[in-house]
Parts: sequence; structure tokens; C-alpha cells
Amino acid sequence: MTNMQNNTDENFNEDFERLLKQFLSEEYKDVKLDDMQTEDEEDPFLEDEDVDEYEAEDNTPTEKADDICTDNPLPGDVIEQNQNVRVKVEILRPIDNPQEELQKLVGCGNIKKRMDELVALTAYNRMLHEQFPELKQHQVSLHSLFLGNPGTGKTTVCKIFGALLHEAGALSKGHVVICDRGTFIGTLWGDEERAMKQVVEMAQGGVLMIDEAYLLNGKNENDPGKIIVQLLMNLLADESQRDIAVVLCGYKEPMNELLETNPGLLSRFPNRFEFADFSVDELLEITSRRIEEYSYHFTVKAWQKYTDMIALAFSARDTETWGNARFIANQLERIYIQHATRCVKQPPKNHNDLLLITPEDIVPIEMPRRKNRIGFGV
Repeated sequence: MTNMQNNTDENFNEDFERLLKQFLSEEYKDVKLDDMQTEDEEDPFLEDEDVDEYEAEDNTPTEKADDICTDNPLPGDVIEQNQNVRVKVEILRPIDNPQEELQKLVGCGNIKKRMDELVALTAYNRMLHEQFPELKQHQVSLHSLFLGNPGTGKTTVCKIFGALLHEAGALSKGHVVICDRGTFIGTLWGDEERAMKQVVEMAQGGVLMIDEAYLLNGKNENDPGKIIVQLLMNLLADESQRDIAVVLCGYKEPMNELLETNPGLLSRFPNRFEFADFSVDELLEITSRRIEEYSYHFTVKAWQKYTDMIALAFSARDTETWGNARFIANQLERIYIQHATRCVKQPPKNHNDLLLITPEDIVPIEMPRRKNRIGFGV
């Protein structure tokens, strides 16, 4: 009886091993059933819901579930699935008086013109539908590309964009949901799809802004970024998803490379906004507006020293890392700290001098070194 039972168990194990191999990907075909079990007969995928990683045998590197080949997906009862994934995003409320805020922007002449045209066409469509509901409307895509370096106003314009489209009747709410690659990348099978679903639900009626979208351009076939791009394409192709505008933001060249990887992406984002670096005069205008917010004043000599330094920094800037308005904000912060330190150590006799920036407060700019290029001079 015992021998018959042992034979039955062996046959069962062989049959089960053969069936299991049919489901496993090429990478795991050589794994035997006995090798998949620990001394405690525990399956690391099934027993602990909080485990995101598992230790492979033979000292192979630790892998995440997202790294498993997706050509032959594992069945749902083999790999742990995270049904309670929660995404982290930043949500910006719609601003008041968006048209006024748009016109107040420093520079951005082409951005203002192009955005006015898009909003006007959207508003015209609404008027046409109200007066002649039987007529066919113009198809207006709200999905856009915001291309430019850091500190050129992409997030600010995105807030204005959402509010303008709300006023024009194209979006029901006008808020902005900001996310990036990390928002969608999970640790378990299917996390990307669940995260995309949650983010889209939060962005309904407003703008979904994907910052540094070029990072979705994975360097290998199994990169999760490619899954996210495909999920995004499915969203854009869904005719029922009309109450949302998707904006992809990032550096111009890397973004162009992303668009080249998927021919359908470029056609889905017909609105292209290119944010140029601010000029020296525009950077000084941004400075003036910022110091007015805090009621500071520069002496004549302090302002001259500051403008000379900004002009020098601009001429020596690295175009790949230059921060534009962000650079100005950081520099002013250093000036405020220097000014506060001086006032505490040497209290001014006149209380108005507490808000007066002097040449001593103008901190020298730390210029980043340019990257050395390898080559031979001519």
C-alpha cells in the first residue's frame, strides 16, 4: 500500500511539474518543482502579501516582480498581485482669473499666443454647439507637450491651462494632477495598470501633468516605462475620455526621443508648447517681481552688483543644467539669508533699513563648472 501511495505521489509531482512548466516563462523552464520550495515548504510569492522582493537561489540577484519577463505572463495564482496600490500625486486647485495670470507671465510670448488660440477654438466649439446642436463640431484635442528646461514656467502655465479650459467649458473642474514615472512604477504584477487607473480617475475634469515624461522611454524591452506608455496610448484612444487633458513635460531632446519610440504618441499630442530660456532682462524682471512680494528694496549699488552677476552667470551658463527662474529663486534666498544675518548682528538704526538690500548682502554666485569634453583642439 505504501509503495502504491509513493508511486501515486511521484506521478502527481511529475504531472504537476509538467503542467506548471507550461505556464512559466522561458527564464524559469529549467527550474524543478523541488527547487521552488524552501525547507518550510513556503512560496515567497503566496505567503506574505507585503513581500515585494524574493531571494533567488544560486546567489542570483534579487528581482522585483516587475522585472519578470512579460512575454509569457505568470498566472494570477502564482504571482502576488497588489490590489491595494496607492499612488502619490500632487493636486493643484484651479486658479482664479487665469487669463489675467497668463498675461502677467514674464516672456512666454509664443506660449500665450498659442494657448489663446487653443482656448478660443474650444470656446467657439461650445458656442457653436449651443446655437446649432445638429452641426458637426471641430475635433479639438487638448493633449499637449510642454518642452523646455527647468524653471521656464511649465508647471505655472499648466495651472493656467487647466483653469482656462474650465472657463471655456472644455473641462468640468480645471484642477491639475502632477505625477511622474515613479507614480506608476510598482513592485508587483499589474501595479502600473492599477496606478494609471487611479491617476486618471483623480484627473477627471482636469489636467493630468506627467513631469519628466521622457523617463518613460525605457532602454530595454522589459522596462515598465513601456507598459506605462502603452496604457497612456489606450487612454488617449478611448473616446469616452473627453473630460481630461494630458500634458507631457520635459526637456526638448529627450522628449523627442520618447515620441520617436511610438509613432502614435506624436499624433495624440498635437499641441506643442516650447518654453525658451529666459533672457537676462526677463530674469531681472522676475527678480523685481519676487522682491516686491516681500517689500524688499535694493540700493542702487546693490542692484548694479546683482545685475552684473546675473549677466555673468547667464553668459557662462550650462544650457543643459541652467535653472532659469529657479536659479533666481535660489540666489535670492541666499541674499535674504545674508541680509537677515547682517541685520541681526548689526541692527539697523532705521526700521526701514530692515527691508533694504545693500551690496554686502549680494552673495557671490557659485558658478557650476562646465563638463570637460574629450577631444583634440584644431
